[in-house]
Order: sequence, then structure tokens, then C-alpha cells
Amino acid sequence: MTSSPSSPTPLAHAGVPAARREVRPPLVLCFVGAGPRTLGVLERLGANAGELLGDRALHVHVVDPHLPGAGRIWREDQHPLLLMNSRATDVTVLPDASSALRGAPRSGPTLHAWLDAHRDELAERFAAAGEDRLAAEVRGVTPQTFVSRALGSAYLRWAWDLALAGLPAGTVVEVHADTALDLLDGPGGRQLVTLAGRAEPLVADAVLLAQGHPDVEPGPRETALQEFAAAHGLTHVVPGYTSDLHAAGALDALHPREDVLVLGMGLAFVDLVVLLTEGRGGRYERDAAGTLHYRPSGAEPVLHAGSRRGVPYRSKISYELGSRPPLPRFLTPAAGTELAARLGRPLDLRADVWPLIAKELAGAHYHELFLRHGERTSVPVEEFDREFAAAAWGTAEFDELVARAVPDPADRLDLAGLDRPLEGWGTSSAEGVDQRVREHVEADTTRRGDARHSADAAVFLALLSAYGVVASLQRNGILTARSAALDVDGWWHGFFSYVASGPPPARLEQLTALSRAGVLHFLGAGTVVAGDAATGRWVATSASSPGHLSTRAFVDARLPHPSIRDTADPLLHRLHARGDAVEQEFADATEVLTSGRLVVDADQHLVDATGAAHPRRLAVGPWVAGGGWAPAFARPGVDAGFFRLNEAVARDLLSTAAEPLVSAGARPGARTAPSAGGARGR
Repeated sequence: MTSSPSSPTPLAHAGVPAARREVRPPLVLCFVGAGPRTLGVLERLGANAGELLGDRALHVHVVDPHLPGAGRIWREDQHPLLLMNSRATDVTVLPDASSALRGAPRSGPTLHAWLDAHRDELAERFAAAGEDRLAAEVRGVTPQTFVSRALGSAYLRWAWDLALAGLPAGTVVEVHADTALDLLDGPGGRQLVTLAGRAEPLVADAVLLAQGHPDVEPGPRETALQEFAAAHGLTHVVPGYTSDLHAAGALDALHPREDVLVLGMGLAFVDLVVLLTEGRGGRYERDAAGTLHYRPSGAEPVLHAGSRRGVPYRSKISYELGSRPPLPRFLTPAAGTELAARLGRPLDLRADVWPLIAKELAGAHYHELFLRHGERTSVPVEEFDREFAAAAWGTAEFDELVARAVPDPADRLDLAGLDRPLEGWGTSSAEGVDQRVREHVEADTTRRGDARHSADAAVFLALLSAYGVVASLQRNGILTARSAALDVDGWWHGFFSYVASGPPPARLEQLTALSRAGVLHFLGAGTVVAGDAATGRWVATSASSPGHLSTRAFVDARLPHPSIRDTADPLLHRLHARGDAVEQEFADATEVLTSGRLVVDADQHLVDATGAAHPRRLAVGPWVAGGGWAPAFARPGVDAGFFRLNEAVARDLLSTAAEPLVSAGARPGARTAPSAGGARGR
């Protein structure tokens, strides 16, 4: 049970005796952010409180202007057409039997299992509220469904209530629908959290920052584009979360039948297209042959989309892999450390680590091909595996082995073609670009739904493994400053997202239907958008076609990059301005660069400008450096690190119950954060 700030209510009446609470005041915790991460930590608080809290009472403040459980990103009031990007069977926020945890094992259902168990109840509830679309959706959900964020939000709200029910008897939880403005040390080391709508600060023993994805103030590039737009009466939609832009009315400036340039073709682009087409009254129909067609409403703008690759993210794979390939095999933390020692220097991610990444991906690909589709290979598996292990990626020896063992080029792993399918390709007409991209999307969607190409699914699993190893190399100072600060979140994360974190197959089918209907056009690879002072318009050019396009409206359909220095979050801004929080830096002999993320120590404690870790301030989430497990959810059945991190944070928060507060007015005893190789804070 949650409560308003003015009337805190205990979760249960049978709590710790009042006399004892007077001797030992409650442990007071404050969570800034009420999304899935806070939900997960609260669940682990309940599982570990019996061991660490004893009979001491617990009082929890939660600060977020959005409803608890889903928080801002997964809130239920988003447009019902916007989908989660994982199948219902692959989403959980509650531990399961695979989770190796220290606290009580409290397994909970996956998103699909919960929806299936509550299908009729939810459908009736949605119908009674006039939400017919959600009622119909929940009745049709299968394990493979990509459900709407609104429906996923209902699961998160239920899981939130379950987490609260698991807290110790007598616990008080206060949810403040407010914005946290500042965080200061108070008398005795207590933490003072200032809220926008409250005169007195919240007083807590410890604070967890879990704001998720804060907004970013416009940087020099965005500012220059906005100034150009203002000077020439143009429309410029800045990078942001598409559902937030929609809620704020920013997309209303894109007029029916107006040509609109769109830069970026990732998940923000997909959401944008959905809201500007079907969200404006268009509809899809299938003909007798099964081909999907789009019927415009007339309210849509005409979208012209391009990016560096010129194609949308790859489709989600829609089948299950029979077994996992042996991972990691070639790209391991030890292999990275040994390579750096042999070279006598930090590793460049592209030049030094990529060959190991590529061989890991290829190893998984060919393991699956030989295991499931041996009839399409031409040498014994033992011979291939022995020679493959000995050959270096990219060598003539490696290429000759693959050509000899795998006769059909379609069965070989072509990472360059996978990454840049339009590289070196060009045409003289805009229609030619549209046709080429449509053909690419259709072929990709078909292939990634065909289990005869299950080697693609093995590559997906290898990418997940490689992503974790690269993160460990970054954390441990094995990479150069440039690679650690720029390549990991830039080129590498972009490649990973493009291949492994694309949209559901149905979304890509819709993009091709929109293209055939003339509502969506593709600009091709190497797209660049700039303001043309001579015409006072936006102009786009592309490497795929010699033409250019001029419009008055431009959408930068990319997500903001983390930046603590430029954050629009008032609490983080003030912490950074005082030096109480710093951006992660990577330094080597030649340069110092920043990732923009918040520096914490190995236990997730906030690190200040002196390098000291604050014992009563912790932070987690996608904007936090290190091993903060950015995903908001976990995949079930894999002993997800998501839960282990949640438990470590929960136990740390509970352990403050045993720590004596320092004398009034003094700062709590800070501890110096251990150095993480080349990483430091600013």
C-alpha cells in the first residue's frame, strides 16, 4: 500500500512495538525515481530485511512525478500504439528459479504469464474504463506478442504493489508525485532531499538515485539548428523520447501532407512513424495474397528518412534457438587482458578488440550452422572447428576455410554486409532508393523469421555475450580513452542495437507498406541534413543518390546522449555544479574524454570531484557508469544480473541501519573510490 505525503500509512498494522521504535528510530530511505529499477530494489529490500534490518522499522520515500512501477518511460498514459520492444515471454521484473540471490527467493511471473493469468479480469477492467483497444489486446496476447507499453505498465504497477506487500510489517511508504530539486548533507550525516512542491526537505538515512533517462539541455549543434529554424520560420524537432515529444505537442507542428526530413532510423524513428501515420487515423489492410497495405487518412505528413546506414534496425528474431552456443569462447575478459599485456598498451576497440568480437560472432554462427544444418556444410565439423580456432579473423586462411566448408554464400557470416547493406551502392533516382531499401527490409524480415537461418539467432546471443565483455574491458581500464569514452557508447553500441535490438517484425512490414503508399520515403546511406542559408530551408543529401531534398520541417529522431554536465534534471545538475557528482572520464597519455555518465564506485555509491564515494548516496540506471545494468527489465531463466545488482543495492541500503550517524553538522565518513584503470571522474 502506498500513501500520500500528508498521510503515511503502514503496510501492515502488526509492526515493531512502538516503545522499541522510540529507542531505535526507523531506517529512512529515499528513492528518486519510481520506475522498474526502484521496483526491483524494493522487492529485494523485502527479501533481505529480515536478515539485515532486524526489528528496526522501515520508512521509504519515493519521489517521481509519474506513477510508481512504470515511471516516466513506461508510464501507462502513452499512446496505445506504442509497443514494448521485447516479446511478452522475454520480460520480467521479478526473480525466478534461475536467480542466484542471497535474500529470500520470491519468484514472480513474466509479463506474459501475468497477463495470461489475469486475462479476463484485465479485459473487463479495460472495457469498463472505455479502453477497448487495450481490452482487445490483452485477450489476444501470446508469449510471442510485443505488447503495448500501456499494457506493460499495468504489469509494472501490479509488480510494484507485490514488492510493497513483501516489505516488513509496519513499513511506511510515502510516494511523492513531485520533482526532486537537490540533495544535501544534513546534521548527523542525514540526507536532505528538496522537492519542488514541499517547503521542508525529506530527511533520509540513505538515498538511491534512479531517474532513468533524464532530458538533456540542447548542445551547440542543437542550439545552432534551433536558431536557424527560428530565423527562417522552420520546424525543428530536437532529439528526445518520442512519446514525450508527442505528449508535449511537438509533433503537432508536422502538418498533413507536408514533406518532413527525418534523421535517424532506430527505435525513436519507428515510434515517430507510428504516431504520424496510424496514430493520425491511417489503417492497415491485407489483400487476398497476404500483402499488407496502408490506407492513409490524409492527416499524415510525407516522411523522408535517412541515416548513416540508410536502413532501419534489423528485425527482431521471431523463433526460439534450440540450444545456446558455447559463449564466451574467443572474446573473454582474460583474452582482452592478455592481449593488452602482450601489446603493452590499452586496446583500441576497433583495431584490437573487433577481431575478437568478430570471431566470437562467427564462432557462434558456424557452431549453429554445423549443429542444425550440417547438410549445408562440406567438411567434418571436427576439422572445421580445429582450423577455425587456429585461424585469425580477416586472414586469407580464415576466408579460405569458410569458403571451403560453407558452399552457399548466404550461409556465411558477412559482418560488413550485415552492418552496412547499402555500402558502395547508389542509384540515380529517389524511387530507386525506395525500392532498394524496401527489398532489403523485406528480405531481412523474412530471413529473421526463418529457423533455417538459425545461425542468425546464435549471432544474437554472441552479441549479448560480447556486449558484456566489452563493458568489462571498459570498466577495468583495458581500452584506450577514446575507445572507452566514444566507441563503446557510439560505434559499438550502435552496431549492437542495429543488429540485436531492432523493432518487432510487424513494424518493419508496416514500414514497407507505408513506403508503397507514398507516405514514407527513404533517403539512403550517409544522409546529412543542414540548414541552407540561401534558401532558408532544411536540405538533405545522401551517399546513395546524387539528388537532394529541401523541406521546412526536420525531425532529429535520435535519443539524447547521456550528459551529467548538460542534464536537465535539476537534482543532478546541482550535484554536478557543486562537485558532489561527476561525469566519467577516461584518460591516457594523449587525451582525456568523457562518457557523460555518472561516476559511482564498485558498490554504486556516488563519487564526488575529490574521488570520494559517498556512503549514503547510491545511483543506478542507464546514465550511471560501470556495471549498473542499464536495461529496465530482465530476461527470465538466465540468472539475470539485473536482480543481483538490485539485491546488492538493497543490502547496502539496509546496512546503513547498523552504521552510526556522525556528529551533528559533520559530513559522513566518505570513502575513496577505487580507480578503474583509465577511468576517473570530473
